[in-house]
Amino acid sequence: MVICLSKDLEEFPNLKKELEKKDKMLPLRYVDEDEAQQIEQEIEEETETVEPLLDPTRYAGYGPNVIDFIRRCETDKEAEEIIDFLWKKGDLTEEDSVKLFKQLELKGLRSFGEKKEAGFYFQTEE
Repeated sequence: MVICLSKDLEEFPNLKKELEKKDKMLPLRYVDEDEAQQIEQEIEEETETVEPLLDPTRYAGYGPNVIDFIRRCETDKEAEEIIDFLWKKGDLTEEDSVKLFKQLELKGLRSFGEKKEAGFYFQTEE
């Protein structure tokens, strides 16, 4: 859909106000070819020194398992709900769910590993 602003500008009062204000406009200035190449080279040099925070493919295709979900839990009750849900959904066998419940009861929530905080999969490798 193409909107003709000259006809429909009244439908956009805020845009109309901004366009009518002269102080919001940025002046355009000519940059010669040498200066443009210098600016481009400086930008390239700056970006070359920046190391990526992590390998974007690090967890590509990884599907979290029951332990990953349990490690995000704050309480035993949350972990019990996760185990029960995955068993009812058919992602856990009854035998595995019993083992997980028993480990939770006897050894505690952190026996599955330290808590995975939000953003865990975006952390850098150390």
